[in-house]
Amino acid sequence: MKKPDYWQESLDYLCQKDHKMAEIINKYNNDVFSTEKSALESLLGSIVSQQISVKAAASIWKRIIDLVGKITTLNVLAVGADNLRSCGLSNQKAQYFINIAEHFHTHTINNEAYWDDRDYAEIYEELIQIKGVGPWTIEMFGMFYLKEKDIFPLKDIGIIRAINQLYSNSENALEMSEIIEISNQWKPYRTIAALFLWCSIDN
Repeated sequence: MKKPDYWQESLDYLCQKDHKMAEIINKYNNDVFSTEKSALESLLGSIVSQQISVKAAASIWKRIIDLVGKITTLNVLAVGADNLRSCGLSNQKAQYFINIAEHFHTHTINNEAYWDDRDYAEIYEELIQIKGVGPWTIEMFGMFYLKEKDIFPLKDIGIIRAINQLYSNSENALEMSEIIEISNQWKPYRTIAALFLWCSIDN
């Protein structure tokens, strides 16, 4: 994602609120950005990333690009689920690709203006209707594409691991209630906090 307009104020706020968060922000401030993606690329990329490592996801995504070319609705549909499976996608994930592309085609989503000036809750309710698009995928879309500033994916394994590494004072994993309490101090910039938590374990 590219820097959102609230970037600097979010960093200032998080550093003031939490010295441990300040440490990882100062350490990884140059590592959190990747190439900007379209809405379709963002959703499909999240499907690829489900329950696999960052490295494995990147490898599969490269093969998909080599196969499909430019990621457009028609190109994805033209390739079909069988060919997508050859890139390393599971049967389910390949079908989810098709489901998402069909939704874009049916709703004539061919430019980014489709998402402008819409409430996140409304977009959530639309996307959750697509088979294969669950809460985590929509959270990733909200964070990386819509640039919502206060999304915190509590069921993300990487986030849970990062918080335990930073905030647990014993060998025992933190309770979910403790994780929620820690994350609440980052409101209303939990999206940015999550980005740096991922950086702290990816590196």
